Amino acid sequence: MTSILPAIADTTSLRCNMATTPIDATWWKHAVFYHIYPKSFQDSDGDGIGDIRGIIDRLDYLAELGIDAVWLSPVYRSPMADGGYDISDYRDIDPLFGSMDDFKELLEQAHDKGIRVMMDLVMNHTSDQHPWFVESRSSLDNPKRDWYIWHAGHKAPNNWRTNFLERAWQYDSVTKQYYYHSFFKEQPDLNWRNEDMKRAFFENIRFWLDMGIDGFRLDVINMIMKDSLLRSNPLLSRTKVYNRNQPETYDILKEFRLLLNEYPEKTSVGEIYVLPPGDPKLVASFLGSGDDMLHMVFDFSLLFCTWNARKYYHAIQSYYDALPSEGWPCFAFSNHDMGRSLNRFGRKHHANEKAKLLAVMLMTLKGTPFIYYGDEIGMTNVNIPRKQICDRYGKMFWPIYKGRDSGRTPMQWDAGLGGGFTAGEPWLPLNKDYQQVNVEDETADDNSVLNTYRQLITLRKEIPALRQGEIEFTRTGSKDILSYIRSIDDQQIQVVLNFSSCKCEFIGILPEGSQLIFSTHHKTVTNNEKIILQPFEASIWLIMK
Repeated sequence: MTSILPAIADTTSLRCNMATTPIDATWWKHAVFYHIYPKSFQDSDGDGIGDIRGIIDRLDYLAELGIDAVWLSPVYRSPMADGGYDISDYRDIDPLFGSMDDFKELLEQAHDKGIRVMMDLVMNHTSDQHPWFVESRSSLDNPKRDWYIWHAGHKAPNNWRTNFLERAWQYDSVTKQYYYHSFFKEQPDLNWRNEDMKRAFFENIRFWLDMGIDGFRLDVINMIMKDSLLRSNPLLSRTKVYNRNQPETYDILKEFRLLLNEYPEKTSVGEIYVLPPGDPKLVASFLGSGDDMLHMVFDFSLLFCTWNARKYYHAIQSYYDALPSEGWPCFAFSNHDMGRSLNRFGRKHHANEKAKLLAVMLMTLKGTPFIYYGDEIGMTNVNIPRKQICDRYGKMFWPIYKGRDSGRTPMQWDAGLGGGFTAGEPWLPLNKDYQQVNVEDETADDNSVLNTYRQLITLRKEIPALRQGEIEFTRTGSKDILSYIRSIDDQQIQVVLNFSSCKCEFIGILPEGSQLIFSTHHKTVTNNEKIILQPFEASIWLIMK
């Protein structure tokens, strides 16, 4: 790699203790987020399952990488019918991950290192073991009966299906009625039309904000409101459906934002459930006017892109075009549900080169980047044998759909037994490549994917145009080349990405004296205004005026 920065950049000097930092309500716009699936990040006690103390043990790694904030998938108390997204107590930590004292220590130590902590927030449903639902199903006249969505009758009221196309109405033999569940039957949906439930839920949110967490990622937030008439969904429509995307959702989110605004430095990012190929306009609508609903929302169009520069351009530009004038974008290429990005592009063919190019794109687009744990070392999905699958969806639909475990495997820290993740038997098998693809080995390799991320994160922190600048695409029509300029005040940065396996020539606006400040390859040859890009090369230029 070519860079104006040292191969392993020291980002520690760029950080400071949050307790001594002036209030910055827009910190999330220039931050780098890191998504941790706690069960798979680091095991501290040898039981093969990642935990909160394991995350504490790896905070120095995150600080050295340059991470500003972490988002934790759920660590609340849960029966684990759906990996912790079935919550039985919103105010407690599940013993699988540790204790509340462990979590408070994580908050304290993370904040001391300048790292903020964002929790997952599931507003659509609870566990059927949550005390609210236990009361709700106990009798027809229980005060919490209407806290969930019930239907009286001898059959389900409509054709609604779960997200995996099963019947979504579950008959309850105790009260002889049906309740609605968007996911498993153990995850009954809350009734957000009930004011008492809403107040109680908002108090749960306030509980964590008062403790000092820095915000929330909101799970499937566009699904929390359902049609009050319980009308059946049209059979041939992707968008006109009655069990999600209801207008009243925006009212709930405005109230949610008012609560967050009482804590000036808190932030939020929403997951909007959409089917491929995505829907940027729907996604952007959950930002409201840009400051009255969510702070950020994920557009998963990029998670559905194939390896093609033109398709990435159209997905990115459509997202930008859909944003309100005050809206701020964010980007992720992988997550705990969709798996790892490299597997969409043929993981055995030029995996490292593609991982580095994606890193450059993620760190130089206008918007807040979210790194999924392990992507920074080039981890890929694991083909897990049927007998080792833990994800319930994988068990239900194997072999047509093998579930989500393949993208949730343990973090690969070193080449030793257990990959540095655990001293015991890991809850999911490690990738067979962990002895080559791991943090320890890649730290020592100047040209590794990990050191590419380290350099890019530092570059982003040092160059205002990459954090806050506007973006203008300069090459969009090619399936091979994507290029754009980031600019702020008198600073301009040109980014050029070659998606091709061949050398490509790029003719751009590069005045004399323009400086190459980063390349994923050892050198980039220029001839006047021509840039000769190596296969899969990504380069960043400081444009001189």
